[in-house]
This record gives sequence, C-alpha cells and structure tokens, in this order.
Amino acid sequence: MVVPLSHHQDAPAPAVVKEFHSYLWWIMLWILLLIAALQVEAGDAFGMFFTAAMAGVIYYLVSENCANMSMYCLLVFGLIAGFQSLFGLLTLFSVLGGRSSTTTAVRSKDDSTVTYETRIQIHPFFDSKQGTKYNMQSLVLLVLPIAMLLCTVLAYWSFKAYPHGLFSEFDEEAEPMYSAPPPGNYGGGQGNLGGPGLLRPQGPVPESAPRLFEGQGRRLGGD
Repeated sequence: MVVPLSHHQDAPAPAVVKEFHSYLWWIMLWILLLIAALQVEAGDAFGMFFTAAMAGVIYYLVSENCANMSMYCLLVFGLIAGFQSLFGLLTLFSVLGGRSSTTTAVRSKDDSTVTYETRIQIHPFFDSKQGTKYNMQSLVLLVLPIAMLLCTVLAYWSFKAYPHGLFSEFDEEAEPMYSAPPPGNYGGGQGNLGGPGLLRPQGPVPESAPRLFEGQGRRLGGD
C-alpha cells in the first residue's frame, strides 16, 4: 500500500524551529557525542557507532539554518529514537536493583565425570570496587535512554511546529463520485434535464409506429 504524502513535507522549517528549536537540537548533538565517548570507555563499540550516527543525523537536520530539516526526516528520526529509548528503559529497569556477573569454573574432574561450578554475583548498579569500565557501563545504561527520550520529544515538538500535516488524502477521494446536476436548464430550453425538445418530441406523434418482424409465416417449399 502506498501512503500519500503531502507536498508540504518539503516545506522549509518554520521560524520557531530555526530561531528556538535549533539551539535545543545543537545541545542534543553534543549530548549524544558525549555519550558516544562514554561508550568507548565502556567498551561498547556497536553502541558508540549507533549513537554517533544519531548525532550525525541531528547535524544534518540543523546545519545551514535547518535547511535539510523536513517533516519526513523528523518522523523517522523520532520513531528510531523512541524505540531505542523504550528498549533502553526496559534494560535499565531490569538492572537498577543490581547487576549480576556469572563465572563458571571446573570444580572436579575424573575419568568419567567433570563437575562445573557456576557462581552468580550481584553487584550494585554503581560499585567503586568494580573499576572504571563497570561504572561507565552503568552510566551509559542510565543516560542513553533518557537522551533518546529527549530526542523523541524534541522531534515531535519540531514536527508539530509545521503548520501543515505530513499525510494528505487524494483530492479525487475527497470529492463525491456522482453529483446531481443543478435544477433548471441543461442544454437550452426550460423545464427538466435536456429541455422540452429532448423529452417531448415536436410535432404530431403517430398513433402506431411500424413494428418489425411481423406478418404471415411461410414454409420453405410450400405454395
């Protein structure tokens, strides 16, 4: 199915977006770059690339006085940031009570049996005993969903600042398929549709019109 998009999707950014929202977008850009640097310290290379890519999209939107910003770009960016925020918040709520670490070691071994021992340790969300990398990971888990949520709200705010909607209906669907003609004349004359000349023939009407395929029947080869 093809969703019709309004021609207003390519409209320039409103004045309020250029004069006020753009400053908030630049702040979000630097926040995401800072989070990407924290992800490098936390050893999350994939997360760093994703966060840096989101920061690059913001730079594309707000550069040159928001020349590249459009309703469609704001919609897609807001959806991506919203889903990322949702998944990040779910992960954050699951580890706020403490992060667990699992270690497995061989306890005993003989000719036919090997016994493994698995230890599960629960550490506080922030623990100075676990080193810098552990605490950096906890910090990223905390700030990244919040930053993505702010990106979602800002994208929605800028999207709603446009005076027109993104989606539009076809003009043909908005109009009725059939409309009755206006009362009065149509094609000259007075009275109903077509005038008196079309509905009532002029001159005398014959009493009986000739009918085709009538007469006496005859058999082939007969007299």
